[in-house]
Amino acid sequence: MKLALFFILILLGGCSGKADTSASYNKPRISKGQIFLTNLKDSLILEYGAARSETAKQMVLEKCHQQLQEYLDSKPIDSIRIKIDEVLINGRTITTKSHIGSIQFLYGLTFTFAGKMSPKIDSIYKFMQGLRAGSDTLVNFAYTGKCRVNSPDSANLSTIIIYAFPIPLQYPAK
Repeated sequence: MKLALFFILILLGGCSGKADTSASYNKPRISKGQIFLTNLKDSLILEYGAARSETAKQMVLEKCHQQLQEYLDSKPIDSIRIKIDEVLINGRTITTKSHIGSIQFLYGLTFTFAGKMSPKIDSIYKFMQGLRAGSDTLVNFAYTGKCRVNSPDSANLSTIIIYAFPIPLQYPAK
């Protein structure tokens, strides 16, 4: 009887209607894509570190690349919180480089101005021009079909490189 009364009090206390003041209440939600990419990178680092031979390490890299390629080919890269590293504008080409941890996104996109651009292309062009190095932002990515998985102990290369360019959130990632 005392146990039942205890559970009823706990249940009533949980339904008190008080505002949630936990630390996670105001945190931005992380997208499924960002969670997948981060988990894949973390898994790669653990498996690669546990591999005892160069052959085993290469197999880990190939397995991770296969998983990454399959994911990127079938799922959108949307709502990714990134840090902009570099935006280079050279005539009609805008090259962007950004990252989340040791996952890098990069691509150079050339816009053609044969006549007037469609409103969507013009919006993407202006969006990419407005990106600033050093800023944190939330974007979707248009994946170009290529990615790389590198050794996590490389000092010169990001662990995962995805060739994709940032697009505004109002356009679906593909």
